[in-house]
Amino acid sequence: MAIEQLVSVADVIIRDATTKAGLVLGKANISSALKIAMANADVRGGIGNKLLFKYFHTKELTIDIEQAQFGESFLALNSGASVVTGAANVVQTDCLVTSASSCAQITLTPVGDVTCFLSDGSIQTVTPSTKDLVLSGAPSQKITAVYVTSKTVDLTTVEAGTPPNIVDLTLIAEVRDQATSGVKKYLQINIPSFQLSGTYDLALSANGVSTEKLSGTALGVDSATCSTGDYYGTFAYIPVSATSPYTSIAAIPSTIAWTKSAVQSSQITVLGIKGGVYANTNITTSCTYARSGSSGSGITVGASTGLITTSASATTIAETVVIACTYATGSLVDYVNINIT
Repeated sequence: MAIEQLVSVADVIIRDATTKAGLVLGKANISSALKIAMANADVRGGIGNKLLFKYFHTKELTIDIEQAQFGESFLALNSGASVVTGAANVVQTDCLVTSASSCAQITLTPVGDVTCFLSDGSIQTVTPSTKDLVLSGAPSQKITAVYVTSKTVDLTTVEAGTPPNIVDLTLIAEVRDQATSGVKKYLQINIPSFQLSGTYDLALSANGVSTEKLSGTALGVDSATCSTGDYYGTFAYIPVSATSPYTSIAAIPSTIAWTKSAVQSSQITVLGIKGGVYANTNITTSCTYARSGSSGSGITVGASTGLITTSASATTIAETVVIACTYATGSLVDYVNINIT
């Protein structure tokens, strides 16, 4: 049995929870972690107050993502905001040297006055003439001019009362074979309704690269079928090769008893089997069907449906007809025996 290792950091795909339009593609994530936790309560009673039952409740699925590359999306998602491109007032700084007459010219048109920090430690507030500054008693001096100007920017406004976004989150990680180190399959985790926590930390340091984080909790989603209940997410293990995902198949029923000269029909159902904790899977539509054995008249089987049919006059002798059920890969076969008496 091959030993598998989950060795990679997951790529992250974030989409709109309703439209499924792409919002973020995280390709340089340095860590990603998923945790499923469930609370429980002890039910005790009798002599010695022994444990009678554990009631499990309040299951939660949480995810933390940290990425090394800097982007504008993480702040917007955590703020429940959008990134808007347009004109906005921003602070501009210019390093200038005044002339012998204490004059200087800034690079952009300011909105309002200009604050000038002089090299001697003093500060002057100057009302400009367009871009021209005239300082008081500061000839041939290096200054830093600080002012507000209008630029075209990507702007995110963090409003006080807006909750963080709910998104569709997908994580994709590699599962490798321990012996060969090759990628054997991909683990794809999809959380269709992921509520971001709204917590955004941005550390600015001189001796490292700043990272951004996303964390949040999965919200329950209604199941589209009656076979499963409400769910938080799905875990898909996608094989790299095209080998059969099943160890065997089972055709049901395995034996059919018919009486000759009677109209008959029966539908074959094929289950894919892996064993252990794996649930059997209905793979009827992924199989092909063919008759073999006796050449008695009239019994036919749908090559792609597995529906066996005959007519009242089709079979006039007692015989055994065998239907071969083959899984799509051709490596797994099971048989249905039809005994005509």
